[in-house]
Amino acid sequence: MFITPMQPLNGMGKMPELETEKEAVSGGTPFKSIFENAINNVRETEDQVARDTEALALGDVDDLHTLGINSTKAYLSGRLLVEMRNKALDAYSELMRINL
Repeated sequence: MFITPMQPLNGMGKMPELETEKEAVSGGTPFKSIFENAINNVRETEDQVARDTEALALGDVDDLHTLGINSTKAYLSGRLLVEMRNKALDAYSELMRINL
């Protein structure tokens, strides 16, 4: 039985280079790095929203729509991370129900 590796998710930034020979042979991306990239994406978008909000409070913003766009990006990246976690927990639960 052969399990195909997950494909990298687009829009989450550059995936790290394959570090081990096993990963290089399988051509897959480590499961851990997918979640690390998602967490980093959430942090970066939240930080950008904080900077945009501070600039708005100081009166340094000429285009208010950028704050709305970045806020939506932060919300969606957070929702993506939560859904990834939920799917991983569902998959784990299914694996634990398998009788050997």
